[in-house]
Amino acid sequence: MFSLLAPQFLIAGVALLIPLVLHLIQSSRTVRLPFSTIRFLKLAAKRSSRRIKLEHFLLWLLRTLLLAALVLAFAMPMIRTREFRNFLGRAARDIAIVVDASYSMGYKTGGKNVWTEATELAAEIIAGLSEQDRFCLYLARNQVTPVYEQLTGGKERETAGTRLKGHKLGYESSQLAPAVMAAVKTLEQEQRRTEREIHIISDTHALPWERFQKENQGAPAPGAPKTAAAPEPGDRSPPPPAPAGTSANLWDPSLINDRTTCFVTLLGSPAPENATPVDIALEPQLITPDTAPRLTVRLARTGPPQDTTATVFVDDKEVTRRSTLVGDRGELKLMLPPMGNGTHVVRVETPEDSLTADNAFHFLVRARQKLPVLCVGSKEDTFFLRAALAAAVGGVSPIDVKYIQPDRLAEEQLQNFVCIFLCNVLPLPGQDIVSVERYIRTGGLAVIFPGDGAKAADYGVWSCLPGTPNAIAEIPTLERKRLLTWDKPQHPMLVALKEGGAVPALAVKRCLHCSGFNEKAATLISTGAGDPFLITCPFGRGETFLFTVSANRSWSDFPLSPFFLPILHQLVQYAAGAGAFLPSLWTADALPLQEYLPEATRESVLKDPEGNTVSVRSAMVDGQTVLHAEGLTVPGIYTLSSPQDPTLRPALALNMPRAESNLTPIRPEAIAPLLGLKNLVVTTSRDELLRKLDEFRIGKTLGEQLLWLALLLALAESFYANWLLRRRARLADQLNIEASGKIVRPE
Repeated sequence: MFSLLAPQFLIAGVALLIPLVLHLIQSSRTVRLPFSTIRFLKLAAKRSSRRIKLEHFLLWLLRTLLLAALVLAFAMPMIRTREFRNFLGRAARDIAIVVDASYSMGYKTGGKNVWTEATELAAEIIAGLSEQDRFCLYLARNQVTPVYEQLTGGKERETAGTRLKGHKLGYESSQLAPAVMAAVKTLEQEQRRTEREIHIISDTHALPWERFQKENQGAPAPGAPKTAAAPEPGDRSPPPPAPAGTSANLWDPSLINDRTTCFVTLLGSPAPENATPVDIALEPQLITPDTAPRLTVRLARTGPPQDTTATVFVDDKEVTRRSTLVGDRGELKLMLPPMGNGTHVVRVETPEDSLTADNAFHFLVRARQKLPVLCVGSKEDTFFLRAALAAAVGGVSPIDVKYIQPDRLAEEQLQNFVCIFLCNVLPLPGQDIVSVERYIRTGGLAVIFPGDGAKAADYGVWSCLPGTPNAIAEIPTLERKRLLTWDKPQHPMLVALKEGGAVPALAVKRCLHCSGFNEKAATLISTGAGDPFLITCPFGRGETFLFTVSANRSWSDFPLSPFFLPILHQLVQYAAGAGAFLPSLWTADALPLQEYLPEATRESVLKDPEGNTVSVRSAMVDGQTVLHAEGLTVPGIYTLSSPQDPTLRPALALNMPRAESNLTPIRPEAIAPLLGLKNLVVTTSRDELLRKLDEFRIGKTLGEQLLWLALLLALAESFYANWLLRRRARLADQLNIEASGKIVRPE
């Protein structure tokens, strides 16, 4: 539909008469010449008059069109881009706004972060609505957060901006697809509206757009590279919070009808740069006061390679600083100074940049005077084991051994130990088996020695073993002499032992035979006959080690060999380096405290880094009280206190998952194939969006195009007039007058 924004300028249309008047009043001046024969002059004048009339008409037409284009340009004609059904007036409109609330929106450009620009733009869109329009507003976090869940309007248009700005930018990732689907459902509640709009306001980050791909899509669309998640410390770290992944939240463009137009606005820098520490590896994770732990800092960077500095602070004091050239990924290996007994707060920082939320990585270092170890079995079965663990290596034993009988196992808090040794304890009650396997699954390490008290069938109820023991074999006397071989010499548990030099020799009288090995099981040490001697298998976040001989002399002379003591101490050191004491965890909506903070009770008070009390709920599971902390979404150091000890002590170090820190941008043209919508407008700035909205809601003006047309007409008129002037011949040439003045009759 055609309309005029400034029809008053049509009054200037009277100027179109100017070329016509000039054309009409223009007359030819007659020049009298005293020639005797004038018929040739009359003939030339007649021909010239016909040509002049035609030439004046074309000039008049060009000049008239030029003035008409100028008049219409100032009148600003507009063509409506919507259907003709709205020609009687603008239809009521329902709009849904989805704002990305991931921590990458904290990226600063020009002194203002993207989150501030996004909230201001959303408020401006709402403020520009009319009385009959309605809106809803959602924030895209890990979980969809409604600001206005139902369609509303009226006075809420004035308060929407204040209400939106009251929401703080958190430390979470964004789930745009579920938030947009929630907005679509809200729009579908009202079927009478003829016009609908969906506004998605985000930064240029490619990560949130990946979830818009359908399940049957393969590679990502061009310009939308798959954003690699930050490296995580294997199974020893709790997984990042999972997005709302129900089928109702999956992106389905077929639910959006042709009456709905989607506007996507990408704010912020088109080429962002960011450096962050994405993860650390600490060896060992539990140290003694005289141990200098080894720290590996993993760094990541978005943008061109650049030198990045990592600074380490222990208890708020800088202890070391190192820099390296980092492209997409990089590593720094550092040595931390020895620390005193207790729990120490450590953080790694990168220099301040445009995204400050991910510049620090927090973790804890626990130092114990001795490493706590639990030894379970009878005195006879554990005699050599306890003696070896208590033996001093270099002066003082670093191991604190606690010995208990098998029937007291249920009374122990297994999470307090770096590892447990089970010596001829089978068969065990089912509840004890569950406790041991839970301890291993949550990061513990168990070492199992067989014995005469158990039959092969007693091992069948265990699910954490590397294999299924099927027999206890007696070794013939002539075959008892065995040489041990290192099957996995690069395994961390064996690296230090293989440097001993001499090959251990044992006399084995009896051994445990296994079958049906777990696919993840590995034989670390075997005998010369090819029979396994020490087998390991990961189980959950922990690990199980199974010896095929007993810990006493009844099965072999292993307890008397020089190999016995170093392998036991190495197992404890290995457990301390890869045990249940995790230096850091990822932020999460909920966390089972028994797995990561076994000292917590229902009376304990857990506080976040900002000093707020964390909600802890308790539940009964299998007759036991299970504690879950909720809302652990703020990165930093969490402290714990109890009524008996009100002192706040460092308990947990939480960091946000670093996938959001990869700011690899998406190209605007890559969004259309991801969304698969018919009516889609992608903009990259506030001004561009507002201009597109005006064109969409009101129409598109032709003023600029008419001005360009006027310029072309002016050039054409000037060129044509000059060409005519040069082309017109002189009268003397037309009459063919000789130098003597005689007029020659043309042929």
